[in-house]
Amino acid sequence: PLPEGEVIASGHLRAGPTMREGSVVERWEVRRRDCLYVFTVHQEWERQISDVEVVYDADWKPLRAWKRMTIPGADPDGRPDTRLYQLEDEPVSMIQRSPEGLSRHRFNGGRPVAVIGPGRALVSAWIQAHDLEVGDVVRGPVLDFRPLVEEIDEVALRRDPDREEPGLGPVRVYTVFGRESVFTDEHGWVVGDLAGL
Repeated sequence: PLPEGEVIASGHLRAGPTMREGSVVERWEVRRRDCLYVFTVHQEWERQISDVEVVYDADWKPLRAWKRMTIPGADPDGRPDTRLYQLEDEPVSMIQRSPEGLSRHRFNGGRPVAVIGPGRALVSAWIQAHDLEVGDVVRGPVLDFRPLVEEIDEVALRRDPDREEPGLGPVRVYTVFGRESVFTDEHGWVVGDLAGL
């Protein structure tokens, strides 16, 4: 078992006045545990609750991810959908425990360099892995497990010019998928996004 470790970053994101889904709340924490980083996220809104844990090596390469989702009305007994992603497997695999039982899936696309999950905070781990200057871009296979059907796609992370954001002050701006922008503090930890979180 890993030691409890030390908290190196944490945050609380919530929907702002311009966000369409006004009930979103996200809490996240990163711990250094021996030679690993463990990133946990809890996101809730009126349609879903998601808990996520991703384990990274010392270079911020994802090793394993876990997600539990509870969707109102999806299961009459209220049982969550739980998924374990083994990111070092060849090919990457997932074990799912759903109301229908256990199932195993494999993914095409190579070993992920990053993961994108429920909420915005997880993008911070990909940012931590690279010291990007404004205009720099990195690409690689990324596991996106926000939707119910996950996939590994070739995705780019780009650092855009810094800006002054009302309510947040000076922020760094990073864009993933060419369209989803997040704001970070000077250390690369997500503090908000363009959609109003």
